Amino acid sequence: MTSTVTFPHRFGVFYDFRNPAPWRQPWEDRYRELMDQIAWVDAELSFDEISVSEHHFVDDGWTPSPMVLASAIAMRTARVGIVTNIVQLPLHHPLRVAEDALTVDALSGGRFRLGVSAGYREAEFAGLGVSMRERASRMDEGLDILRLAFAGESFSYAGTHWTFPEVIVAPGPMRPGGPGIWIGGSAAPALKRAAARGDGFLASSNDDVVGYLAARRSLGYDDVTPRTARTARLVIDEDPERALRLLGDHMLFQVNQYIAYGFIKKPPYTDARDLLRDGHADIVDAAGAVERLKAAGQAGISEFHFYAVLPGESVASGSRRLAYISDTVIPLIRSLQDESMNTRQEESHHVE
Repeated sequence: MTSTVTFPHRFGVFYDFRNPAPWRQPWEDRYRELMDQIAWVDAELSFDEISVSEHHFVDDGWTPSPMVLASAIAMRTARVGIVTNIVQLPLHHPLRVAEDALTVDALSGGRFRLGVSAGYREAEFAGLGVSMRERASRMDEGLDILRLAFAGESFSYAGTHWTFPEVIVAPGPMRPGGPGIWIGGSAAPALKRAAARGDGFLASSNDDVVGYLAARRSLGYDDVTPRTARTARLVIDEDPERALRLLGDHMLFQVNQYIAYGFIKKPPYTDARDLLRDGHADIVDAAGAVERLKAAGQAGISEFHFYAVLPGESVASGSRRLAYISDTVIPLIRSLQDESMNTRQEESHHVE
């Protein structure tokens, strides 16, 4: 019997709005061009989601305001889901996060999903006056408060970090329970928290998803259709060698920044080919994309998000790549999904 081929069934475009010094545009131009691209993705391409991220005090301008951008995206789009990937919940008062999330959900007509994580950069916690030692407990209390706020009823709270009298958070939820809350992370405690407390999981690797689903099973959950999303440093281009020549410096900047943040434990890179060798970046054509996305699906990833543009890359360059993914790769994946499903149904019919 032929086994079913599994792929992610939803695809997203990820934005961090970085504008690094070596390629810096006027900020208003960079933001306008990216917002125009988002509107184009919504109107003309086949992606399902737009996701936005959060960092603070970074010279390249990684957006510190994902909720503001999510609101702007809600006003420029009509179809795509809008996802924060991620908001660093311990850095914020959870009531304000809840108010912003419910506002974006109302503006978007219920298209919003709140992704949160605990964060990992000491500079961000220090700059915003929050102790890194408190991030786990702030994360857990924040999740408690978000759930209460999204219920649409008045409540009070008494915790270690936040205590307040009876309040009601407005606007009210668009659906019971409010926006879905997905949790990101890669360390074992983060995987366990996401498995126990999240509506879904946000990952940066296939292995993270495997660990998350194992944690779900250990809690007694049987996720027939996992709610998992991965954002990957995967460049898909019809000519990978040309893409490496054009994008190598941008890829080096991207990965070396993660090294500077402490997220990747390596010395800085000087040759983009070494990024490919070590698995910190990947460039493939449509055929290679099928293999990468098949591996993601087999790991249990239901959504796969691509970078819209690399740091400093022109929006026009990123748009060419997004069009290639939308016009060539996604239809190919969906045809293979249909073929696999039809084969499985035929085999099942013959068995009967």
